[in-house]
Amino acid sequence: MGFLDRLDKAADEKKRIRAHKYMDELLLFFEGSDVAGLDEIVKGVQEVADSGLYKKLLFAYKSESERKVDRVFELDELNQVRVLRLARENLHFGGFLTNIFFSSPLLTSKQFIMIHIMIKYVYVIFSGRTSTWEDNLDILFSGLDEKIIFALDDFDKVELNDLPEPTTEYFQKLKKLKWQNKDSKILYNNLTEFTIEIKKYILDYPDLDQVLGWITTYAVMENFFIINLAGCSAVNDGRLEVMGEDVVKAYKTFLKLLKTDVRKYKAIPERVQGIDGYKEPLKKQGFLVCDKCNSRYKLESGESADDFEDTCECGGHLVYKDSI
Repeated sequence: MGFLDRLDKAADEKKRIRAHKYMDELLLFFEGSDVAGLDEIVKGVQEVADSGLYKKLLFAYKSESERKVDRVFELDELNQVRVLRLARENLHFGGFLTNIFFSSPLLTSKQFIMIHIMIKYVYVIFSGRTSTWEDNLDILFSGLDEKIIFALDDFDKVELNDLPEPTTEYFQKLKKLKWQNKDSKILYNNLTEFTIEIKKYILDYPDLDQVLGWITTYAVMENFFIINLAGCSAVNDGRLEVMGEDVVKAYKTFLKLLKTDVRKYKAIPERVQGIDGYKEPLKKQGFLVCDKCNSRYKLESGESADDFEDTCECGGHLVYKDSI
């Protein structure tokens, strides 16, 4: 081993020692915190890292950022996504000018698209390929964004029809959000630093140009996703202040989303009529009815009988009917 090789190896070892020391300091901070559910989040982040799922997420971002896009959504089409339209109409846009003329808003319209982008990365993980325009149609118009915003870590347990509709008033409240206190902001910052260190560990402590390049770019997007959901958690609870518990709720949602096959959420036909390239006709929703116990399930908009098993819990056969 030559001198330069030994020097590089020594530098790598020092980098690992520093990283491990910093990680120990963060873990001590989390152990001393009394925020409910925080220990579950720290453990959950470590588990998705050890399982390889977090690495898949990072490379889903990398593959998506490098792919050639064959068809993009125009602004008028994105305005048909209700939460994006309301965010654009009611929140500051975000960026350099916002920081000059306004007092650093917690949420901006520019970062709200990160909800859909994070869904897309999870879609890529489960599909094993880069996304297509048709995939993005489902991601934008399935209503999963609204389920995540209003139900958070219970997004997979709710029906869209049971949730409130996004309104101007809701987004005006998001615009007014502030941190509850310095401790809440410190908790968020430390969890951000913790996940950054996890990313470095997953990628075996890469070169500084990678860390300050695509890894940091992805980390910023993930942080926007987390802060958006923390803000939604606060407003859903009737508050205009983001607490440590809201940050924990946001991370719980993030960890559940990573393990969810989001391909099952399909574009709601009523929301995509008129979008160039969408060819599927408007469908009746209908019902699934058991021929044995007569129990029934009303299909939601966008759902198909093909999305479900054809056997009822009682052992009977589920039959599709247009109406009852």
